[in-house]
Amino acid sequence: MKTMTCAQMGGMCDTALHAGTKDEMMQAGMAHLEVAHPEMAESVKSMPKEDPMMVAWVEKFNADWESTPEDA
Repeated sequence: MKTMTCAQMGGMCDTALHAGTKDEMMQAGMAHLEVAHPEMAESVKSMPKEDPMMVAWVEKFNADWESTPEDA
């Protein structure tokens, strides 16, 4: 299990999100955005996966996931 914040994932707050896998963390992040930051969630959902901003976000997220330590 790892913990990342909304802000670490490109969001606007310090809410802690917990997940066991990278995919689960992406799902947790989107679920959080839909509730706490709906405008941002809509923007993310409408962005094509090939958009350079989305590609850069995925690369950064993958690197951040790998460097985030497992919870104690």
